[in-house]
Amino acid sequence: MGHFDRLAVVLALLCCAAVPAAAAGFDFTALHVEGGLSTQPTGINAGGVVVGSYQQPQGRSVLLRPFIYENGRYVPVKSVEPATHSFDDINDARHLVTNVMHRDLRTEAALVADGQKTVLAVAGAKTTAAYALNNADTVVGSYDHDPNPFGILTTSGFLWHRSGGFTTFDAPGSAGLTVAWGINANEVVVGVYADANSVYHGFVRAADGTVTTVDVPGSPYTQLMGINTRGDIVGFYQDPADFVLKGFVLRGGQFEPIVPPGASFGSYPYRITDDGRVVGWMIDEQGLVHGFLATPAP
Repeated sequence: MGHFDRLAVVLALLCCAAVPAAAAGFDFTALHVEGGLSTQPTGINAGGVVVGSYQQPQGRSVLLRPFIYENGRYVPVKSVEPATHSFDDINDARHLVTNVMHRDLRTEAALVADGQKTVLAVAGAKTTAAYALNNADTVVGSYDHDPNPFGILTTSGFLWHRSGGFTTFDAPGSAGLTVAWGINANEVVVGVYADANSVYHGFVRAADGTVTTVDVPGSPYTQLMGINTRGDIVGFYQDPADFVLKGFVLRGGQFEPIVPPGASFGSYPYRITDDGRVVGWMIDEQGLVHGFLATPAP
């Protein structure tokens, strides 16, 4: 699951409660960059600053561009040369993780902190993608490396520390795909892995490296995207009844739905703050992609 394919498609033992079918407990705010074909929020900090990417028409082409949403307005971001450029997460110091694909197809993942860019590249990797960071600037993501006998690249997860560099890992049971999507202040990491039967499982990796699998009961596809300091997790799963991907928050061992109004063909929560605000995106009945901010209802 590469970074630029997103649109194509520790914890104790968790209580296996089914996810309800309707959204409850949230007030939703639509996020959409004016003039954009789609808007995908993927990060939020404690101050409510939201970052992500949007599709920008340019002649006969469509380019992916970054955005910042703050105090009810979209802040312009200069991005000229890259064919694809996204802001994937932001921490409380306003440090960013970004991913760029240039017009010559070079890819670049980076941490941008206080005006300084640190390029993140796992040694020997074909590509490296950075997806999330915490307030200590610990970054998680994935990288593609050695192909299997069929020529398909293996995808593994990583953590990156300023002092210690990269720690790479694969979830136990992974058959060539492990992606680390989120991290909290305690360096608990969440993500997804695929097994040999092409079933997608969520995982939680504790700071000591222990990995716990998390699945929505009855679903062949569970993906965990973000985790806050309290251990609340957001993600999405495939509903076996209609095969649509639907969002949830997992807290206290219970799966609770995050399905914004109008999300006919999928909802994809990405990040959750310590006070329970969630950002992500959804697909409406016309197949258009819109961002959302979900705020816990009073």
